[in-house]
Amino acid sequence: MMDFTKKLPNESEYIEYKTNANSLSHDMWESISAFENTDGGIIYLGITEKKHKFYPTGIDPQKIQGILDQFWSAINNEAVSHSTIQNEDISQHKLNTGNIVIEIKVREALTDKPICVKHNFSQVFIRKGATDAKVSHSEFKTLMRDAKTDLDTAVLQNFWIEDLNEENINDYKQQITKRKKSINYNKLNTEEFLQRIGVISKDYENDGKLGITAGGLLFFGKNNAILHAFPNFQLDYYDKSDPMQDRWKERVSSIEDDLNIYSFFKIVNEKLRISTKEHFKLDNDNTRIDTSGQMQVALREGLLNTLIHADYYSDIGSKINYFPNYYEFTNPGKMLINKQDFFDTNKSKTRNPIISKLFIQIGFGERAGSGGEAIKEAASNSKLRLPDIETNLINTNLKIWKVTYASSFSNHKINKREANIIKLIQSSPALSLTHKELEEKTGYSRTIVTTNINNLKSKHIIIQEGRGRSTRYSLPRSNERIIMLMDQVKNILKKNMKNNQ
Repeated sequence: MMDFTKKLPNESEYIEYKTNANSLSHDMWESISAFENTDGGIIYLGITEKKHKFYPTGIDPQKIQGILDQFWSAINNEAVSHSTIQNEDISQHKLNTGNIVIEIKVREALTDKPICVKHNFSQVFIRKGATDAKVSHSEFKTLMRDAKTDLDTAVLQNFWIEDLNEENINDYKQQITKRKKSINYNKLNTEEFLQRIGVISKDYENDGKLGITAGGLLFFGKNNAILHAFPNFQLDYYDKSDPMQDRWKERVSSIEDDLNIYSFFKIVNEKLRISTKEHFKLDNDNTRIDTSGQMQVALREGLLNTLIHADYYSDIGSKINYFPNYYEFTNPGKMLINKQDFFDTNKSKTRNPIISKLFIQIGFGERAGSGGEAIKEAASNSKLRLPDIETNLINTNLKIWKVTYASSFSNHKINKREANIIKLIQSSPALSLTHKELEEKTGYSRTIVTTNINNLKSKHIIIQEGRGRSTRYSLPRSNERIIMLMDQVKNILKKNMKNNQ
């Protein structure tokens, strides 16, 4: 909630101010296009800029209805090609002067991209920092692909079974026939088998002839054949777990090792599994933390997420990094669901249904949309720092930690007192504590608590909220903090339900 009695924050990737004292300006629709094409945001009407500072001047109450009528009339007449804005997304805030600021919440459009102004595809915008920027040709194509959930279903011309890796197909067939419902696949010849699993399909869009699907080629193709259809196809795994190594201990590369998606998955999944052999780490209190079992599942889900959701038409590849304290999974393409839903719902939307199906048929990713929940559950049960996911127009980055929150700040030296303060804040119901509460819980003197709080603030590990007696110290406002709070709410609800029963 914006506090209009205090200094307003600057415009940002998620905040846009407009004066609009008498009527709506044309750049209103540019901002809506930009927010819907990117990550959403909030537009405030009635804010004036003077010397790069913003002031809530508001709108005359008598003009409010006229401006709102003008807004909804333009929306209904498709001032933008698609609108996510509903009645409940618009609110009014009365200032001390009596004037009113209008707040408009704009959500990202998960379909119908690219969102353009007045159906003019030369008027498509994305949010870059605090500005609405016209998209480049490459960005326009990326937005078009982001709106599709069938990128790998196309039947490719001039590709056939000889372009696929026979050894991989036979290995996959052996795996799938271990499952009771697929045991009869053993009786099928290669072409029949590939048709059954979706690698070969009729070209419904053109001549109706059989051909290799894009997903089938990516999954089983010989690397040279893949590169003819997807010239930027590249999958890399780097083991950077040894801090004494300048580059990496080991690399798996689809280019150097002549790999497709299936062979890359098999090799890297095993390396990730082996990496958890050191099945526990010690946190700052020398407490044993189990990271095996569930951790192996979490890493496999991270790898599957990367391979299934990648935009293989992008000009960048996918990369998995194994660092001393965490694993990082990066794939081209923006997530097709809100990142807030990734860890806490079973919502799932994939741009590559053929690749997804091929993994599901051999028992991977069988519970649709449950990968994020499994990843978070593994971290929570092992008392590790919770995973985080970031996404933008270019790529998606998932981080899975193998250490506690307090131990994860490898760029900073954290002493035992600072670590204790972090853990107490992290385990508190509101994820925040007052100075006095920290003194009582730690047994430290006021001076020692102050010193360590200031150290943690300077390292941007905790933040201060409020003033005077209402001052509290908390974790930064991140996805991780939100997830923790949601978990606590869930636990309280479960406990109440159990008590009521």
